[in-house]
Amino acid sequence: MAIPRTALEAEFNYRIPPKGGEPKPSFGKNPVDPSVVRHQLHPHTVRNGREIEASLGVEGFQLARHTSQVKDFYDPKQIENLYYDEMRTLAAELTGAKSVRVISHLTRNEAEAELGQRLGAHRLVHNDFTPALKEKLQGFIGDRKLPEGRIAIFNMWRRFDPGKLHAPLAVCDARSVSPADLLPTDLHNYGGRQGFQLEIYQALHNPDHRWFFFSEMERDEVLVFKTYDSEMDPFIPTLHSAFDDPDCPADAAPRESIEARAICFFG
Repeated sequence: MAIPRTALEAEFNYRIPPKGGEPKPSFGKNPVDPSVVRHQLHPHTVRNGREIEASLGVEGFQLARHTSQVKDFYDPKQIENLYYDEMRTLAAELTGAKSVRVISHLTRNEAEAELGQRLGAHRLVHNDFTPALKEKLQGFIGDRKLPEGRIAIFNMWRRFDPGKLHAPLAVCDARSVSPADLLPTDLHNYGGRQGFQLEIYQALHNPDHRWFFFSEMERDEVLVFKTYDSEMDPFIPTLHSAFDDPDCPADAAPRESIEARAICFFG
């Protein structure tokens, strides 16, 4: 049996601070100019999250045990008809929310990403939303009336490849993040929806960021982390990013993962 690692050294891709007069960053509208360097790798220690008792209310992330009845995570019918209900139930249990709506999911496959057939691991320190999401929430929940009270969104992340080593996901202890580290960025055509624009956070480097990962995650584990909270002021998200494990064997199975976004209503 392999001995769990206490920590490892890895590199994280951060946004270089914009220069004065530079326009607000954006993705998805204009072609990327490969000659312009906007990101830089920075080394960080990544600690094993299994050695602490992290919680959604303190660090902003939590590992949960959950056995899914889904047989094929690439089958959209199984995901929408079965997995969404599973993640609604799990999110409600973990957060105490009165109601939960799962709004979307994304399945990643590193091998298929190399062929241009699917998205792979996202190696950029970021958060999915900013407080500006408040004005867009109605678009996420459709014809349902937006309820009063606190609203929070959590990412429910699971890997299901057999290797359990390639391109792990790291989460940053929210207590180590400062508002000055967060760079609002426009994301156009969100989720393939033409014209739907959201604001996300890219992260500027801060050597004080405390990174964690959960070594060799099993199929029956879900990493849950906060990406929006209407009552947090200032809103400090759980920054996250995939990274390359320097100890991962070259022949390790490529990472496969699924993430679902759960909107939790507390009012």
